[in-house]
Amino acid sequence: MKWCVIGAGGIADRRTIPALLQDEGSTLVAVMDRNPATAKAMGEKYGVPYFADEEEMLSTVACDAVYIGTPVFCHKAQIELAVKYRRHVFVEKPIAMNATEAKEILELCKKADIQLTVGYMMKHHSLHEKAKEIILAGGIGTPNSVRAQFTCWYPDVPGAWRQKKATGGGGAFMDLGVHCVELLEYLLDDEIDEVKALYSTRTFSYEVEDGAVIIFRTKGGVLGHVDVAFNIPDAASESKLELYGTAGYIEARGTLGQEECGKLTHLYAPQGAYDAAQSRTVSEPVTYTPEGKNLYLDQIRRFREEVASGKRDYFYAERAVQVQEVVDQIYKQ
Repeated sequence: MKWCVIGAGGIADRRTIPALLQDEGSTLVAVMDRNPATAKAMGEKYGVPYFADEEEMLSTVACDAVYIGTPVFCHKAQIELAVKYRRHVFVEKPIAMNATEAKEILELCKKADIQLTVGYMMKHHSLHEKAKEIILAGGIGTPNSVRAQFTCWYPDVPGAWRQKKATGGGGAFMDLGVHCVELLEYLLDDEIDEVKALYSTRTFSYEVEDGAVIIFRTKGGVLGHVDVAFNIPDAASESKLELYGTAGYIEARGTLGQEECGKLTHLYAPQGAYDAAQSRTVSEPVTYTPEGKNLYLDQIRRFREEVASGKRDYFYAERAVQVQEVVDQIYKQ
């Protein structure tokens, strides 16, 4: 598969291009960035033609697919351009600025028979796949309550697009919370239906929120809680993912991020009759460690295989659209 990259700095340079180069079935053929200096630096770094205009690149270079790693406000127009030139699309999360844009993108790709994948890589983490396997096998019984916490330190940075409503669409929830929502919906095979939210900009001075807390109920009746923040130091920022059911629990720590890290513990502890004394005996859970996968390489390979199959799979693109519907609900409150 021949790839062009739109938005070659940032996450593309740190994660996706290196992963693409590791994939035996992929070839990088060109890069583009609207900053000419970045375009030149990335082109020279990876030894490929470089451009400062995406249409010039797509009209000049033969490729099968584009990876889009640009600010959110650029996604819709760049996906439309990729579809115009019949390129399959792998776009970073979130898919778009809002659910209306997201739906238009999805319908455009479906109509054109273009594969669309959105960069929610965390569901491919081996410990999250293990959690899914445990849930499907009845390892926690019927899920009833879930929690997710995902934070980092993101102070005021001049010109940072994530810190502006017009370019990022939102703050901590738009950037971090969408990962939590998509991952929880994947694990539960359920969708968030009702949501209540509180958010604020407490520590920094940018216009979007630096912290948010939401509570929700899924269509299947699971109750949940997500809190995200840009104002927690990285050294104090261990992520947490918890799922509790009628027969046990799953807890993952340090698994939310760009690398396959952390650990997962699972306790199967079904209970029969009511214990009026509420005796809390301590049971030893089973602990799992990650396989060490490259999450970005895994995404690249899956996308390439989907395209090669000739059968379009829009399930997770549709889920990405639904995640934006949740985001829209939150920002209306």
